[in-house]
Amino acid sequence: MHYPPRSSNREQRAARATRATNNPKQETPATPTWQALPATPVRPPTLAAPAKQENNKTRQQPKFDLVTAIGELIVIAGIFVAAFTLWNLFVTDMQVENQTAQAVEAFHKPCPDITSHDERRTTPPEIGAVAQGEVLATMHVPAWRYMTIPIKEGTSQAVLNTGAAGHYLDTAMPGQIGNFAVAAHRRTYGSNFRRVDTLKPGDPIIIETKDAWLIYKVESTRIVSPKNLEVIKPNPIDDSKPSQAYLTMTTCHPEYGNSERFIVHNIFDHWVPKETGIPKELAGKNPCSN
Repeated sequence: MHYPPRSSNREQRAARATRATNNPKQETPATPTWQALPATPVRPPTLAAPAKQENNKTRQQPKFDLVTAIGELIVIAGIFVAAFTLWNLFVTDMQVENQTAQAVEAFHKPCPDITSHDERRTTPPEIGAVAQGEVLATMHVPAWRYMTIPIKEGTSQAVLNTGAAGHYLDTAMPGQIGNFAVAAHRRTYGSNFRRVDTLKPGDPIIIETKDAWLIYKVESTRIVSPKNLEVIKPNPIDDSKPSQAYLTMTTCHPEYGNSERFIVHNIFDHWVPKETGIPKELAGKNPCSN
């Protein structure tokens, strides 16, 4: 086998020098010097903020609570009942106060301001026909601080709500043999018979007509069912034929309810002509003087 001759060391060095001359060495780019960056402060970790809801539709709707709803309805109902009660007990009284006073004043006519001793036991003058809703007489109650109440024909709510007592149709007229029966509110719209339970046997009840004063005396009181119509029959005391002139007053019971009726029976005692003055039961309290 033939091998090429080896070059001497001198020849190798010369060859390397020749290559270096013909191919200059490329400069290696200098490694760039990194500039110092400003230090960034490190923020402490925080809780992630809840995402804002885009609209009301994504909000959670409150759940319906039946107990709370019932409680609110009870409170509203209580407020309504309280307001209605206050209206009935106080506002209606004020509403009819002037109306009642005007009815009494229109019915009165002048009479002597003296005490009459002309007490008669005969039949008093009759009252003519009266249309429903018209004033036929007035009632004076000394035991109720001389309260004066107009009495109108009829017992409908339209009559009683004017602050007047109402005469039961088909019952006797004042002073006639039989039962002159009247009804009135105990509370609301004048509260005319509010103190009915304070009346005692013997207390006078004076009925004033155009021409006379009719004096009744309290006989008895009782509490009955609203369906008990015997209290306004011609003889409210028993089943015999009436021989006396009665006055029966009816109103609701208890005072703030109407489940029963409070009844006051009165018996006619005497009458006094208006032209002779006022009865001794109204001495010093002449309601018809100018």
